[in-house]
Amino acid sequence: MSAAAAEAEAERVADLHRHTDPDAPQGPDIEELVVQAAAVAGVPMATLNLIDTDRQCQAATTGFAAATTPRSEAMCSVTLELGTFVHVPDARTDLRFADSPWVNGRLGEVRFYASAPLVTRGGHVIGTLCVFDVEPHSLSQPQIRELKALAARVVQVFEQRRRADG
Repeated sequence: MSAAAAEAEAERVADLHRHTDPDAPQGPDIEELVVQAAAVAGVPMATLNLIDTDRQCQAATTGFAAATTPRSEAMCSVTLELGTFVHVPDARTDLRFADSPWVNGRLGEVRFYASAPLVTRGGHVIGTLCVFDVEPHSLSQPQIRELKALAARVVQVFEQRRRADG
């Protein structure tokens, strides 16, 4: 990693920690946004992933138990790097994900995957709002717009809390 890339990553991680503690419970308002994301996508599982230097913290989930995994195994690292919405109807057919332990059976059997980046005012992607299923699935444009709006709402909640904590 270049010095500039390392500095940008350090700034991104600092911004994450200014917004929230990845290891702390995120509260019922965030949990409700995760439940809404699953409902909007029409899938049973969703998570708020907060991505630290070397790990992905599933900070709020619906449809499965939260865990912390190495960032190197995280499907959402792709969203972090791209900084844009990722929509994959069947992850087995996408070269970015086909060998992922979440797809190949080592950790899971994710087929459908969609992820909206959590972008702060500073332009840093601190995590993702992710929806997924073990069956292939596709999203409509209105669903994608709503998932992006929910991701923006997560960041707004973090920023409101930060201002309130002062």
